[in-house]
Amino acid sequence: MDSNNKFSNAIALFSTGLLAGTFFYVKFNVLPTFWEVPPFVHLCFRSTLMKHNDVVFQSLMITSIITCILFTWRIRSLKYISIFTGFAAILAVTAYLITYFGNLPINSQLKIWVETSPPKNWVKILKTWDFYHTCRTTAAIGSFIMILIATFFKKQLFKKQMQRNN
Repeated sequence: MDSNNKFSNAIALFSTGLLAGTFFYVKFNVLPTFWEVPPFVHLCFRSTLMKHNDVVFQSLMITSIITCILFTWRIRSLKYISIFTGFAAILAVTAYLITYFGNLPINSQLKIWVETSPPKNWVKILKTWDFYHTCRTTAAIGSFIMILIATFFKKQLFKKQMQRNN
């Protein structure tokens, strides 16, 4: 296996794992904390956190998409393995689309609420945000798992090839 394949595999593993881990942390640590504090604190902290997360989350998602596509392209001759990396790319794109069409519009509303006041159904709206976050977390974890599976089978395939050559 050449070093370009190893590198593309490594960065795909790293980026999808980092994205999945980040989303996982938010899902199981940050979101429950939001719901245990007073509403004003919840809204202010959520709004402030979203400002800081924008660049990080967008960068992680784009990096995951690009690295999955790159890895898929680099190992395209390994048909069955590239199917897993292709699914990883699709799941990374899915996480991005959920964010773009689901979470980001609600984030925009939230910025206005902090300056004015939240609507009467603000809890329902933020529960919808939480649902979208659960969906994108699932997609990101799925993307990471697909890259892990591809990595495992790729290593097994190259190990068999090395044994045949000896």
